[in-house]
Amino acid sequence: MAVARESLYPHLEAPRSGIAEDSLASLAELFSARVRLSPEAPACRWFDAEAHGWKRLSWAGLDQRVQAYARGLAALDLPPGARVAIQLDNGPDWVAAEQAIHRLGLVAVGIYVQDTAGSAAYVLEHCGASAAFLRDEAGWQALATVAPMPALQRVILLRGSSADARVLPLAEFLAAGVEPQPPNYSREALASLVYTSGTTGRPRGAMLSHGALLSNVFACSRALQVRADDLLLSLLPLSHSFERVAGWHGAVLAGAETAYSRGPDYLGDDLREVHPTGLLAVPRVYERLYAKLLRRLDDGPLHKRALFHLAVQSASQPEGARQRFSRRLTGGVVEAVRAALGGRLRLAISGGAPLSAHIARTFAALGLPVLQGYGLTEAGPVVSVNRPGDADPESAGQVLDNVETRIGPDGELLVRSPSLMSGYWQDEVSTRAALDEAGWLHTGDKVSRLCADKLYLTGRIKDLIVMSTGVKAAPCEIESRLSAEPLFEQLVVVGEARPYLIALVVPEAARFAALRQALQLPAGYDDEASRAALEKALLSLCRERLAELPASHQIKRLAWVPPFSLGNGLLTSTHKPRRVAITKLHAAEIERLYAGHCGSHSTDCSRNAETR
Repeated sequence: MAVARESLYPHLEAPRSGIAEDSLASLAELFSARVRLSPEAPACRWFDAEAHGWKRLSWAGLDQRVQAYARGLAALDLPPGARVAIQLDNGPDWVAAEQAIHRLGLVAVGIYVQDTAGSAAYVLEHCGASAAFLRDEAGWQALATVAPMPALQRVILLRGSSADARVLPLAEFLAAGVEPQPPNYSREALASLVYTSGTTGRPRGAMLSHGALLSNVFACSRALQVRADDLLLSLLPLSHSFERVAGWHGAVLAGAETAYSRGPDYLGDDLREVHPTGLLAVPRVYERLYAKLLRRLDDGPLHKRALFHLAVQSASQPEGARQRFSRRLTGGVVEAVRAALGGRLRLAISGGAPLSAHIARTFAALGLPVLQGYGLTEAGPVVSVNRPGDADPESAGQVLDNVETRIGPDGELLVRSPSLMSGYWQDEVSTRAALDEAGWLHTGDKVSRLCADKLYLTGRIKDLIVMSTGVKAAPCEIESRLSAEPLFEQLVVVGEARPYLIALVVPEAARFAALRQALQLPAGYDDEASRAALEKALLSLCRERLAELPASHQIKRLAWVPPFSLGNGLLTSTHKPRRVAITKLHAAEIERLYAGHCGSHSTDCSRNAETR
């Protein structure tokens, strides 16, 4: 079965930004066009820890910083196409470095600040980076001890200095600058190498041209209608292609202001202080907001908790007198929740992984529909997104207007668009496996159906658990449902070649402590009876969340384990669980959960899965 969607690229409506796509050959020209159109309008703001307050730059002010970085890079005399890495915190220096790289015809390579030294050094060495922007000397020393990186000529430190001859403090880098000679921009020229998260192996560098990225930026703009008066809160790392393309470059196109968050720990404060109108985030952010909301309700008066649940319940009912009465009754609680999110949030987008439909419906009931989208690095990255006013919590949204889709014979989603990568850097074998001769990208994701161009995804082609009973289950669907339970901070489902499914769960500390107290169990002491009581209570929560799934898809047993993090190597740089590492680390616990039911053998249900 194959379903194709033909696109009429020449007839696409231009976004209301004053910038025409066909007038641009590069991302550098997009930024320059924005500066010319609204030089004094606010471009970005960030929190200055030393000044204890927020600072702002206009588009003209940011352009001055970009030009200073471009002069510094010009003094390095790098050839066109040379790779320059950025491992900095979100903020004006990150975007100034990237725009300067594009201004000189160089190639930007983003590296996650939270990445391990080994992973970051691998990217630097694999791409052959000639220069790199880093936060401080400690970061450089951590990298230098891992790999020699002979191609790396210069390291620019935002803070501090080093005795290493290759290192330049930022002040010296800027002071040595010379006027750059602009290259002849080409839409086909390589703009960026974006490395996949490497869930199961080494990261691969997707090669994205200026034309590919521009086409995705403009298509996202037409879908989401970001406005010049919007204020977007930037939370995801700019190394993440979703944040960089749909967020930052989209803001450049629209002329919107971007506020750089201080990080997940400060998200609540940032929302209340900045009052953003837009937020791009991965599902985990919305899961945490949801869990925090429930904690506040649990700690508050009983009547507010009842009104909240009434608001959520009435939102799903047909319009009528009863619903209008419920809306009047619950209005105060809904407004209080919206105020906690800044009071102005109108555009909340979720991407990177499936979002629980229950959480999406809850936010929609509070007047904040979360627009779930779908994409992957190799697609530039956005493929589809729900539209404002037409959000389906079960769907990954309508495909962008310059994207074609097909369903392969095995249910795999294939996409084709001008935003696709040209291939993987120095990896022809992987490139041929991902891109066929007709230009279709094989996503590796299973799609159940295409309805009015909306995508309904069911999991990964190679991420299906095949149990010893012959039953197949998509772990991502089960994990998505379980993630709506506030007590489950993180989790992974296991069951390959086994008779039933189990889960490794990282409980939310405060709620887990409350559960122990409710069961009258001592803290930190898990004898067999205590463990059985806790497991029974947790399994009861699992049954509630998985009630709509067949018996074969239920979690039969579970164990609670320490958190998965970047530091212990159990999360990718995009904060997705490394299933292989997790199942290997907790192999003994897995065997305990299957004791008496099957023999000891390899149970890694996802060694072939690659979550992008």
